[in-house]
Amino acid sequence: MAGVFVPNEAAIASLVYAEFVQANLHDRAARVVDVAKSNAPMETGRYRDSIHAEDGPEGSVLIVSDVEYAAVVELGTRDAGHSAHHTIANALDAARD
Repeated sequence: MAGVFVPNEAAIASLVYAEFVQANLHDRAARVVDVAKSNAPMETGRYRDSIHAEDGPEGSVLIVSDVEYAAVVELGTRDAGHSAHHTIANALDAARD
């Protein structure tokens, strides 16, 4: 009779920190950033230029814009009449193989 498989949960959890996984995440993040910047709405270019990748918690990589109005561009507003552009959300498809 075969033995029972017992996964090594600590080893699985640590995989995200492996060099090859981090390299893959950063490559994918760079593609997302490139697509987001190429599709970003542009009045001044500040929003487009602010889109970048940064290391996040627990081995994650975040795609962010740090201009104060980024949420308005991404999500829009109901009251002020700004439609959502979903620049970063739409660019996430670029990370798919």
